[in-house]
Amino acid sequence: MALELRGRLGMGRSQTGTARAVFTPAAFPPPYRLDPTALVELARSHERHGLDAMLIAQNGSSADVWSLAAWSLAQTQRITAVISHRPGLQAPTLAARAFASLDQLSGGRVSLHVIQGSQDREQQRDGDLLDKPARYRRSGEYIEVFKRSLTATEPFDHDGEFYQVRQGWSQIRPLQTPLPFLSSAGASDAGIEFAAQHMDGYALFPEPLAQTAQLLARVRQAAARHGRTLRFWRDANFVLAATDAQAREKVERLAEDLLARHAQQTDAGQVESEGLKRVHHAARAQDWHDRALYTGLMKFGMGGPPFAGSPETVAAAVLDYYDLGIELFSVGFDGDPQPDSALAAELFDRLRAGAAARDRRAQKVTG
Repeated sequence: MALELRGRLGMGRSQTGTARAVFTPAAFPPPYRLDPTALVELARSHERHGLDAMLIAQNGSSADVWSLAAWSLAQTQRITAVISHRPGLQAPTLAARAFASLDQLSGGRVSLHVIQGSQDREQQRDGDLLDKPARYRRSGEYIEVFKRSLTATEPFDHDGEFYQVRQGWSQIRPLQTPLPFLSSAGASDAGIEFAAQHMDGYALFPEPLAQTAQLLARVRQAAARHGRTLRFWRDANFVLAATDAQAREKVERLAEDLLARHAQQTDAGQVESEGLKRVHHAARAQDWHDRALYTGLMKFGMGGPPFAGSPETVAAAVLDYYDLGIELFSVGFDGDPQPDSALAAELFDRLRAGAAARDRRAQKVTG
């Protein structure tokens, strides 16, 4: 396997991972202004610290991801942009040409992460009134047209449930051949089938190890039915301290402070995403899981439970997931009021060293 660490390029919110940025969910998020200098500084910081990629997320009211990707890629040299993309809000032929253009301009440094929208209201803000099952059907057709646009050797027609194309043709093709890396998430049967049939990678929600292993088995079985294998990706937040006890105290104190301030709590019964439902189920069972996974902040709206501990303990906890076959990790410090850059650097070094050691052992066994 090949460990890949991915940073995050935010949507205009605080980039520090503070509690204020994470724990203030709103039905109608307030307007914000993009800071072009800060965006470049963050992208360059990710590159300088050796991260392999930067995830550019989006929601139903955030800044345009194509623009954010173009701006950040133009100011960096090596790092890849993982662009979140919602099928159905743009014609697949146009999206394919935008994607190929960025791939060429950046020297082959883009990949696409396909999302369906975790909430119907998010989609409806952009005029998309389809329910989730219909969105998955549309996405399957969308990706077929998207891929065909970038690989067809002659103009093509397409007649489907959602799209009709006449003499589709793209003069611009991606540098990465045959296609750049495509990934998706979705823990429902429809989400798993979509990834198994169309994607190169599958993003898992941040569950404890046992539930993760169970979901991995389902996805692998689905991919095998199509004669395919996928790479796996997991979100990973961190709350670090010099010792495990200090890190645990830090994250538990944050939960206590939020409770004392009557912070808005998430109604798990209103969660639409199947993956988030699974994480909330784990959070209701207990706060601490495995070596260092803390789900006690889920009730306050945090979507990514952190690993809390010393760099040594947290690295071991993350590498437990690497042992399951997950090699891509998007990393951040949501939930840590005061991230320590030196501890973060130590953590990343331990992760890379631990993954490399495992890879060497695997090569000896297979060699």
